[in-house]
Amino acid sequence: MSGHILIADDDPALGEAVSWYLEAEGFRVTRVKDGTAALAAFHADAPDAAILDIMMPGIDGFALCQALRRTSTLPILMLSARDGEADKVRALGLGADDYVTKPFGAMELVARMKALLRRAGLGAVLTFGALTVCPEERRALVVDAEVPLTALEFDLLVALARRPRSVFTRTQLADQVWGDDFSGDARLVDTHIHHLRDKLTAAGLVPCPIATVRGVGYAFRP
Repeated sequence: MSGHILIADDDPALGEAVSWYLEAEGFRVTRVKDGTAALAAFHADAPDAAILDIMMPGIDGFALCQALRRTSTLPILMLSARDGEADKVRALGLGADDYVTKPFGAMELVARMKALLRRAGLGAVLTFGALTVCPEERRALVVDAEVPLTALEFDLLVALARRPRSVFTRTQLADQVWGDDFSGDARLVDTHIHHLRDKLTAAGLVPCPIATVRGVGYAFRP
């Protein structure tokens, strides 16, 4: 499974441990230390799910969960050092999908997050007419024939296909696919998109659903 997870927690050791396990499972992770930074990260590069600590400086986890729920249905997992039922009921009432009490095992947290993402459909097969994209198997098929994509080409396809008709800038796509490892010119995205289009077209997907939005970037328009 792959995807982008936002972690908001002011405990650096916990954040590092959870990030390590998530990244080992193929996720891209953005870590922030408070609710204000979490809101900025959410709006700058929409994550697929969020892990929020309740006790944070400034905007706490409750207020942050409520703010995210106003505009998004992304899976939210709440963390708390308090084992009270009232906090759990409040978090779930504000829209959280799961609640974990500290201390906890990082592997358990990753398993819970993967379960939330499966229920949200992150690993679900995407079908658009003749095109089928299988994120967990990392396969793209046109009719029944597999398209030989590179890892980067496949990740670009998934990033676009998960949000049909949404427009992505080159920088947003680079952030989603390369993450912190990207240090090149954003126009490198153009090269990989060009190769991806050529392969989909050669496989018989005409017209190609990856559209150029002049002056902005790209969109998936099935």
